[in-house]
Amino acid sequence: MAKEYRATVAAIRSVYGKRLTAADYRDLLNLHSLQEIVAFLKDTERYGELLRGIDPAFTHRGYLEMLLQRYPFIQCLHFCRLEQLRKVPFFRFFIYDREIRELVKAIRLLPNAPQGYISAMDAWIAPYLDISTEAIARATDAEGLIAALAHTPYAAVLKKQLQPDGTLPYTASEIALRVCYLQRMRDDARAAFKPAEIAMLHNLIGEQIDLINIINAYRMKSVFHADEETLRSMLLPISGKLPQRFCEELYTTPDASAFLTALRNTRYGRQLPDLPGEEESVRMEHAFQTLRCRTAQNALHFSEHAAVSLYAMHVLDEAEVRNIITVIEGIRYEKPVSYLQSLLILT
Repeated sequence: MAKEYRATVAAIRSVYGKRLTAADYRDLLNLHSLQEIVAFLKDTERYGELLRGIDPAFTHRGYLEMLLQRYPFIQCLHFCRLEQLRKVPFFRFFIYDREIRELVKAIRLLPNAPQGYISAMDAWIAPYLDISTEAIARATDAEGLIAALAHTPYAAVLKKQLQPDGTLPYTASEIALRVCYLQRMRDDARAAFKPAEIAMLHNLIGEQIDLINIINAYRMKSVFHADEETLRSMLLPISGKLPQRFCEELYTTPDASAFLTALRNTRYGRQLPDLPGEEESVRMEHAFQTLRCRTAQNALHFSEHAAVSLYAMHVLDEAEVRNIITVIEGIRYEKPVSYLQSLLILT
């Protein structure tokens, strides 16, 4: 690892050491109101600074969730400023991720453009992006949206998805944009880092691709009983760590039960010896979301590379924020503690 990146790795590990513990989650689950949750989070090292100016008695749930959802991005910005890492293209991956989210949102809302996107856009993030949210907001149709992206790699991606009737298919466009994002990360890594760091990054990104596809494939088979053609149209068409023969065996299985049987013979199935049965689809998805975080946690523990550490930390930050929002929503709707506990992604 380059000497100048050691401070970043140390800073990431220091912040990770302040993550919420199992005891913190137990305390959170036993609270009874949003005000109590805000007060609790303000008193932690992890979220004290983020919520410093917030008065628990007058905090709106939507505002708190918005602040929490910004947190992983703000953390990445902080780490990249320590040693000017944003000058290296790879370290903009979290910005590319936000660009994709904004574009997916704009495509979904195109029938109501421009009012739909204007009301849903995350205006706070605009200064950090390489795309113009204002130009996107002015687009009234798919061709206008593509024109607004002319200076970016996203224009070519969406042109390929443009239908004869001038529309953009939502799911296919989202998948194509996600593939662009993942391939861009891999290309940026190859251009900037040494072989050892590239290998670790490709391993971590590949595992995330595999697990995203496995989760989606299982959901399609167990809930929608999708055939092979439909299933393949919903997956990321980019290679991860699983050999192609295992992917083919998984995706061509006739039903969810056969899918789980095939899955047990993969590197991921072997990491979960107590894999839930077909009738427990919620537990199944939870198990693999947990494995996604565990692979990121392992990468963070064992890597000395800033790129690997930052990417892994981003995955874990987003999981922690989702956990907190799950608790907030669960307490709001008075769900049992045992039920909420079963939804949390803990490693």
